[in-house]
Amino acid sequence: DDGTTVPVPNESLVDVIAKNTALSTLAEALEKADLKTTLEGSNLYTLFAPSNDAFSSFLSSKGFANVDAVPTATLRQILLNHVLPGRVEASVFTNLQKNYIETSAEGPITGTNLVMYFDATGGLTLNGTVDVTQTDIIASNGLVHITDAVIDLPTIKTFISFDDNFADFDTALDLISPVSDIPNRLDQEEPLTVFVPSEDAFINLLDTNDDWNSLSDIDEELLASVIAHHVLEGNIRSSALSAGQSLPTLEGDSIELYNLDGNLEITDGTGTDGSIIGLTDIQAINGLIHIISNKVLLPDTTN
Repeated sequence: DDGTTVPVPNESLVDVIAKNTALSTLAEALEKADLKTTLEGSNLYTLFAPSNDAFSSFLSSKGFANVDAVPTATLRQILLNHVLPGRVEASVFTNLQKNYIETSAEGPITGTNLVMYFDATGGLTLNGTVDVTQTDIIASNGLVHITDAVIDLPTIKTFISFDDNFADFDTALDLISPVSDIPNRLDQEEPLTVFVPSEDAFINLLDTNDDWNSLSDIDEELLASVIAHHVLEGNIRSSALSAGQSLPTLEGDSIELYNLDGNLEITDGTGTDGSIIGLTDIQAINGLIHIISNKVLLPDTTN
């Protein structure tokens, strides 16, 4: 838009990787995972490219001697988690600051894709631990951004740990860990769906009791029941949610969905309605997150 032009080279994404000696392990991985043809084609992609040092650290942490030791199917999904459809320049992330973007890696059910959390408020960090060190390397069919770490397949706990919007929920998980297995389950393979209350929702909860100045003031058994009332078994996408549904939670009580002015809202175990579903389908490898923007769901503590 400023009137300048940048020539697009004839080199594909694969060519750009191949000519950079600091990305030789990635080139080897693309070959093993049979992704070279995809990244040599005419479709546009953005590739986050881990350096050789990044791959070395990742392989060591996972107990693999080298790229060849990684199962091909696993390696393919890890690499696809570094690929975004289209040409996504660094300025896009900077303009959005903090958000989620869908990758090419497959989710736990057919037809879904994993998402990536990014924070571009100071540099560009992916899923909380991966820093982008070089951006906007142009290829004929997309862009390359170089990273200092491999972007591992995210779990629900990954997003809860690093998205500031989930800070109170993350604190609650730490507080209930002595009496609940839910914190560990959010980092394991079974698919779960979590309705995570926003920070405003937790503020509203604390305001209901004069003795509660922070979440640590709530009895941990009670807090564990409240958190369990937000967790459901299975990977339940927003497209599978509809008015009239009764969804059993891990706490034991069900939550009910109803339609208000064309939007789905939730009635919790106490019969209290008005819980608004905000952002949906934050897809991890072991389930997903839907955000509740205004209320913490409460179970029926009398049963």
